[in-house]
Amino acid sequence: MKLKKMGVFLALLGGAIFSQPLLAQDFPNKPIRMVIGFPPGGGIDQLARLLAQDMSSQLGQNVIVDNKPGAGTAIASAEIMRSPNDGYTIGLGNVGQFSVLEHISKQPIVDLPNKLAPIGQVGYAPLALFVPATLNVNSAAEYLSLLKSQPDAFSYASGGNGQITHLAFEMLKSEAQVKIQHIPYKGSGPALIDLMAGRVVGMIDALGAGMPHVRSGKLKVLALTAAERAPEFQSIPTFRESGLKNYVVTGWQGMVAPLATPPAIVQRLNRALNDSLNKKEVREKMIGLGYYPTPSTADQFGLFMKAESVRWGALSKELKIEAD
Repeated sequence: MKLKKMGVFLALLGGAIFSQPLLAQDFPNKPIRMVIGFPPGGGIDQLARLLAQDMSSQLGQNVIVDNKPGAGTAIASAEIMRSPNDGYTIGLGNVGQFSVLEHISKQPIVDLPNKLAPIGQVGYAPLALFVPATLNVNSAAEYLSLLKSQPDAFSYASGGNGQITHLAFEMLKSEAQVKIQHIPYKGSGPALIDLMAGRVVGMIDALGAGMPHVRSGKLKVLALTAAERAPEFQSIPTFRESGLKNYVVTGWQGMVAPLATPPAIVQRLNRALNDSLNKKEVREKMIGLGYYPTPSTADQFGLFMKAESVRWGALSKELKIEAD
């Protein structure tokens, strides 16, 4: 009897030991859903579709982008967390979603870096200040002078409360000592539409998201929030060069899965992601969109997310930023 029980135990143990490699060998055998917390048309949406297309070829299954905008990306985060941890739901998001949202959300979305399985960092994006082409300013200094001359007379757009596009502008207000009202949108796409129409007079967003509208003559780009000029956009000055020596903000993007997704499947997804990021044609397209690829391991990205959560949590508290 004891030998029989021991045999059952060993069989179960063997199944536990070999199940993850077997899962990884079989994965994926159906389409994968990539959830993003932004509507179509914005920078993250364009990035997601680029990666989804290339990762589909890497994995041998379609990777389908599923837009779940709203509540400052809380809806998308909740969707990822409650999905099965089988690797068939993944999420692409940014610093606002993965390291800021937990500190400001009134939704039950807390401690996100410890409630998601990191797959890998995707890239970073220089941010820039965009204004309507019709606004009578041509530099960051002129823009800030305009805001100082008419406190609270104007409004700026963001991709949502707590997003990097929101925090970056609030940091700018604090550093430059200007007053301007905030209007949050459900993603950069609709915000850019109102910016081009002149309904708002400023927006800090990923460089690649606004540059097509600069080229079409509908927007102006005044300054970068990065420490240095972007290699591909040397004509755009930084806010540091415009007199705000301490103002530096950089956005980043990453990929996650539901918590407890088997490590072997996470590694398979990480390999596919990094293979895509290391492809010359993908890198060139990303840079064209304003994103600079930063391949990493899952563990490296997990530690980075947690460190960024500490940093942005302190800043959110200092600036007294809360989600709707």
